[in-house]
Amino acid sequence: MRWDYMQNIKALKNSDLDKLARMKKEEWNINCEWIVGTPGVAPGAGQLTTFKAEGFDTYPGLENFDCLREYLPHAHKYGIKLLAYLNAHWYSYEFADRHPGWEQLLSNGKAFGRLYPLYGGGTTLCINSPYRDWVFRLVKETMKTGVDGIFFDGPVVYAGCCYCQYCRDKFRKKYGKDIPVKENWQDDLWKNFVEFRRDSLAEFLGGARKIVKEINPDGVIFLNGGGWHVGGWRYARDIEKMEKHQDFSGSEQFFHTKTARTAFDTSMVAKYLSSGKNPAVVFTHYCMGVWHYIPLMPAEIKLALTQSAANRANPWIALFDPMGNNKGANEPVAEIFGFIEKNEEYYSKTDTIARVALHISHQTSTYYVSQFEGLYKDTGTGKEEGLSIDQGTGELIVDWQKRKGINELLLQNSYLGYMLSLIKNHKLFDIILDKDLTSGKLKGYETLILPNSACLSGTQKETIKEFVKNGGNIMASFETGFYDEKGNSVQDRQWQSFLGIEKIEGVLSSSGAGNYMAAEKRFAGFEKGQLIENPFHSLQVKARNGVSTPIFQMKPLKTYYMPLEGISDFPALLIGKYGKGQVVYSPTTFEALYGEYKIDSPSKIINHLVDMLSSEKILEVEAPSSVEVEAYYQKAHSRYVIHLINCTGDMQRPINEFIPVFNIRLKLNTDRAVKKVYRLADKKLVAFSAKGGITEFCLPELEFYEVIVAEI
Repeated sequence: MRWDYMQNIKALKNSDLDKLARMKKEEWNINCEWIVGTPGVAPGAGQLTTFKAEGFDTYPGLENFDCLREYLPHAHKYGIKLLAYLNAHWYSYEFADRHPGWEQLLSNGKAFGRLYPLYGGGTTLCINSPYRDWVFRLVKETMKTGVDGIFFDGPVVYAGCCYCQYCRDKFRKKYGKDIPVKENWQDDLWKNFVEFRRDSLAEFLGGARKIVKEINPDGVIFLNGGGWHVGGWRYARDIEKMEKHQDFSGSEQFFHTKTARTAFDTSMVAKYLSSGKNPAVVFTHYCMGVWHYIPLMPAEIKLALTQSAANRANPWIALFDPMGNNKGANEPVAEIFGFIEKNEEYYSKTDTIARVALHISHQTSTYYVSQFEGLYKDTGTGKEEGLSIDQGTGELIVDWQKRKGINELLLQNSYLGYMLSLIKNHKLFDIILDKDLTSGKLKGYETLILPNSACLSGTQKETIKEFVKNGGNIMASFETGFYDEKGNSVQDRQWQSFLGIEKIEGVLSSSGAGNYMAAEKRFAGFEKGQLIENPFHSLQVKARNGVSTPIFQMKPLKTYYMPLEGISDFPALLIGKYGKGQVVYSPTTFEALYGEYKIDSPSKIINHLVDMLSSEKILEVEAPSSVEVEAYYQKAHSRYVIHLINCTGDMQRPINEFIPVFNIRLKLNTDRAVKKVYRLADKKLVAFSAKGGITEFCLPELEFYEVIVAEI
């Protein structure tokens, strides 16, 4: 928990600290708390401390009170680990003026925080400047208080930064040239700058961690490292590069009233964070969007905290002090935290039983810019106003930032489409990162999904081919493997042949008029000749001999309200064999179509293909698509732990109430007999039948969240 007093942090002075700590433990069921060490409040107060720190200014009103040292013994008394929150990205202009040269600069020489005031006022500082040493001294002073660790809110290398003299000198020393001024994804020096920014942040965190460990070997440190969403390179966030420099991997998944996408947003972030070696933490804000002092609806809070835990991440909640006066505000948090605490052994040391791995590629999200010019035609928004449709100019977009944005949106929707489809169809899957494309990591999976994983190294591609040769399967799309790990185009005929491609003839011109595919034969529930929505971006390829092509692209319509022009010569799906395994490749981005528009056809294809490539299904579930299912095996206890989360709400976000669902049927395929099945909440036995290694049982009603345990 983070209990934030904002500018009123001095309220702690007049509080009964023992009563406060006891209340958080007994009424909220927390076991770890973040207490503000340097406030994140207007107009930028990161330079002020709430505790006694030699060489640092104290926050007004706390001159004779040390928040960390005073509160620490009370927190520990009630079994609460205490972390210090250090705001490391938001500082006052006055502080920056006292330290010329510390601010992050844009290429025009102007300070980022002066042109774009943080949260309406305040600036940000550069980790390669002497500010770095200032923060390290702060870290040392913080750990001397005895706290159990530090959370950095920031630092962030802001978009377009940094061109300060310290960054220029460091870059020139490493690369022998000046930092490039303009974004250009065909320029290796620009790509070096992107990497330089990430390296700088990783080195900064590593230096801070060294200080923490010197004072307390068991102390922890971590920062807000960002989630799976494409575009993290703009802020130098890279979960893989940061992993060895921090003790947790954490990211925000706040509810924002204007940007809530799906009911499974928290699950996706939790899956992504827990894909690494570090324990994961998902940050949830207990506030109604921008109305920070009003609690979010209880159903939304319960959903976020439950999805975090069910996906093997640690749930975290932040609230602003006035919320403490809302009667019953603690109840949804206490309910979920209490259940987890009571049953902690069922959440710890769990092994995956997923046989499907979904690749989310930081290489691709950072460096991918398609070589196909057809993607960059200005086709307009497709929005109809006053009987006129915005069809754009048809001209090529040449601006690199806009081109990058087009590719990032396409990739973002590909990731979202696959995750959403797999979750809604109750397909167990893990997320794997670029570093996990190794024979050792892939060994435990049956199917690897590569959603337009465009940027792959030669070693990664050879590993993937070896995986399939030995009996694994892949599902790949669009430009998977067409570029190296730094986004440079690679002419690799062997890789294209591996995907089933004989020849690439171009890209299907994007059109807002709507493109179509047609089933060549009965496939994935579509009848022969049945029309299927085609994405706006598709490659025109010819399949090599021996490759099955069950779906073909239709000839594109030139404008709206025109007759169909027949089937083209270009398949939309290629299915071939390689060694003992299968390769499924789509030259389209049908998963992105589902991610963006939630049209069901692409999801049906995904579901069919995953089933087709699965030789065994450890768990099968019959339930509405709004029920999320996550399941694990605990070897030490010889048991399966199955999480069922009912996301069936009242057709709105924020969700106000959950609508119960009934008669959820489950089949568990094990090589050993099941001894008993029970509900974790009350330990009541669940009736089951077993035959031929298949154990079947039914959950009569699911109100919101249940954990079912099957002991073998």
